[in-house]
Amino acid sequence: MTIVAIALAVLAAVALAYGALYQHDAVAGQNDSHNGLSWAHFKELLSNRKWLIGLTITGLGTLGNIGALAMAPVMVVQPIGAFSLIVSVLLGVRHRGLKVNRRLVQAVVWCTVGVTIFVALSATTARTNVHLGSDALPLVWITAAVVLVGLGIMVFFRRAPQLVLITAAGLLFACVATNTHLVSVQLLRAGFDQVTWLNVIGLVAATAIGSWFVQNAYAAGPPEMVIAGLTVIDPIGAVILGSIVLGEAATAPAWLIVVIAATGLVACLGVVVLSRYHPDVHDREHQRRVARRTDRCNDTDQLTDTEES
Repeated sequence: MTIVAIALAVLAAVALAYGALYQHDAVAGQNDSHNGLSWAHFKELLSNRKWLIGLTITGLGTLGNIGALAMAPVMVVQPIGAFSLIVSVLLGVRHRGLKVNRRLVQAVVWCTVGVTIFVALSATTARTNVHLGSDALPLVWITAAVVLVGLGIMVFFRRAPQLVLITAAGLLFACVATNTHLVSVQLLRAGFDQVTWLNVIGLVAATAIGSWFVQNAYAAGPPEMVIAGLTVIDPIGAVILGSIVLGEAATAPAWLIVVIAATGLVACLGVVVLSRYHPDVHDREHQRRVARRTDRCNDTDQLTDTEES
């Protein structure tokens, strides 16, 4: 079952990369989308063919990932999504003319190697446990806290940097993955009447808000950054929840936990490097600086004209 789960997770990773390509193109093509994705932008996307294709592909990948989470521990399944980062970069080179530089390659290698070792080590120690009733509630409270933080960012930081957006999305989808695994195991091993519906509500809320962050992240920068966040921050958050809250790593020795944590840190550093040295990020920063200078010049000209009159 673990092998089947890994295969499904790989297919889901490929689907995520293709879905991100289509949705990013649709979102980035909207007028003024770089200033943040408004409700008007979102309603416009609902009639955008390219965005809907991306949504469908992402949905199919999500179903595959749910199936994988039902068959194997979170610690094994979620990190496999890092494979989509490689696919996303290759798609960017082919379809968007992405220029590959040394820093970009290093960041992708760090993310991929770190998460690959992470998965390999986790697979040797992770164990699935059934959590029923009150045993499932700690995950509910953690999910609720992350959802509230996400709502706060949505309300007070409409133009948040892309790194903030993908970090929030990654943490929210980590909660989604962990709750999905918990509920799936409850359903398959204990029956429908043992499902804790607070966990279901939590994963639905985290999915909705996390999806909003993802679309805003597409508007704020390149899709490779979004993929990096979802395939590194999401898995690492899910593994922490799986190991600590669900007890999947209860039998692991301390040294193995330290090594797993170190490989996760390497993957996270790869995301930070990617956020600083991605060619599209540099281009957008240059465009923002030029726009600021233009605005200042226009303001100065207007002030001069006012004084002369």
